[in-house]
Amino acid sequence: MRVLLTSQPVYSHLVPMVVPVAQALRAAGHEVAVATGPALTDDVHRAGLRHLVMPRMLGPEELMADPELARRIGLDRELAPSPDAVPMEPGEAFGRLFAGLIAVRAAEDMLEAARGFRPDLVVREATEFGGHLTAAVLGVPCATLDIAPLAGVRHPGMVPVLNGSRAVFGLPPLDGLAGLLPEPWISWLPESWYPDDIRATVRSYRAPDAAPEVLDPAIVALPVDRPLVLAALGSSTGVALAPEASPLPRIVEALGTVPCTAVVALGRGLDPSDWTGPRPANVHLTSFVQQRLLLPACDLFLTHAGLNSVREALAAGVPMVAVPLFAEQPANAERLAEAGVAVALDPTGVDASTVAAACREVLEDTSFHLAARGFQRRILGLPGVDRLVADLTALVA
Repeated sequence: MRVLLTSQPVYSHLVPMVVPVAQALRAAGHEVAVATGPALTDDVHRAGLRHLVMPRMLGPEELMADPELARRIGLDRELAPSPDAVPMEPGEAFGRLFAGLIAVRAAEDMLEAARGFRPDLVVREATEFGGHLTAAVLGVPCATLDIAPLAGVRHPGMVPVLNGSRAVFGLPPLDGLAGLLPEPWISWLPESWYPDDIRATVRSYRAPDAAPEVLDPAIVALPVDRPLVLAALGSSTGVALAPEASPLPRIVEALGTVPCTAVVALGRGLDPSDWTGPRPANVHLTSFVQQRLLLPACDLFLTHAGLNSVREALAAGVPMVAVPLFAEQPANAERLAEAGVAVALDPTGVDASTVAAACREVLEDTSFHLAARGFQRRILGLPGVDRLVADLTALVA
């Protein structure tokens, strides 16, 4: 079986879910290729996978360098909704961003590449609609990796935009979401994460274990006499937020007042020696942290509530304080609070005292820990990637 996996050229879209599925398929003897933009070439090759380079699939930083394209999909130079854009419903805005021109350009490039690869199955991540179009044109099955369950990936308002893209390729329009949801939607989270109205559309599996790593010795050597708190705001925050808008200085200041040992990931582009914010004695600053490896040793995770971070924390059974910043993160934070595994903060009103109070609440109230452990058990009860590979193979058979 030949499988084409497609992803937006964004690290957090590709690496946590597309790459493990591609590697599992390849290990089972299938031929796989990953279609994404040139910005992720190194990441695809590092995973040992074949990269079909889609020259017109642009990552966030590349979009910033193409203001005309950004304007056409409704963004300004800071990758925020353009103030000149006509106000749109959330679903329509999501569709314009992901299912319109971006998807058409991606599908045109994928169809060209598919002449040589000839896929039997397309597996796309949920925000990448070029794969949906490509599968429909080729007449092959399509499965969706649900990397953003609470984003607009299922919003009915985006369907008219997607239908406009389908028309470019002579494809019939979808009858609302009815034509999209029958595709298998694959998740690393249990059904209990999902709202009742979409649970039936999801097939849940347990993410494969990460490759063996050795923890950073500097973190190994930190004191063990107090709770360990990890704070990290994700790989996209440095691109999406201006430095002055980042809550990191307030987070570091807050953790300095909490009886804990804290590790704060500043982001790959910021060396701790260049950090000009507060430096409490109990806070270890680092550019990068082995988040998935470290989380099982943590008592609390302070997060932006991006889905990958949420999933890794739930899989490790770690309660959270959520400071959502953009995209579907506010919805994720709200869902965490509803599930009893986190305190969700409003980022517009966050100051050091608010963050510190939330951290103390989660550390002192055992109900958060128990709820997180409950989610961990549900994840441990999910079928593994061998079952996922078998189910994907059955789509073609």
